[in-house]
Amino acid sequence: MYKSIPLFIVGAVVSAALANSSDAAALHERVSGTNCAYGNGTSTGNLIAIGGAISNSSTSGAESVSCPVTDDDRFRKQDIATLNIHGYNGGISISGQSAEVDASTCVQYYGSTGGACTTPVSTSGNGNYTLSPPLTYWTSSNYADFGYIRIKLPPKGTNASTVRGYYTAD
Repeated sequence: MYKSIPLFIVGAVVSAALANSSDAAALHERVSGTNCAYGNGTSTGNLIAIGGAISNSSTSGAESVSCPVTDDDRFRKQDIATLNIHGYNGGISISGQSAEVDASTCVQYYGSTGGACTTPVSTSGNGNYTLSPPLTYWTSSNYADFGYIRIKLPPKGTNASTVRGYYTAD
């Protein structure tokens, strides 16, 4: 009879530990805008890094940047439920070019040329912004494709438009 008491205590301790164990911590990532690259594959010399942000210094044309998305066995792109892109819009409208910052989520197909992007979301007016484009192409049906964020920065007004960084969470 006395041998069963220690077994009962061990069982109670293990059960209590399992009952109180928490789920795995939520995953999130904060990435500096300086991780973004020229979106059109060439530099016109107008994209500059200022601190941890990337900015369009052109007063005559918009510039695009592409930002990488982490996609590894710890944090897959199809598990991302939240995307917030942060920056400042100092853009002006010139020659029919929009004065807004536009952002889309995209994939580059892994097995062929080409890819796909969501319809862009845009800022409304100058000042600090947070954009959250749809995550349509980062679902499990595109698990093998390479995800990225595409951001268009308008021509510089009084201040340059910037991408300070972005935040992802599951």
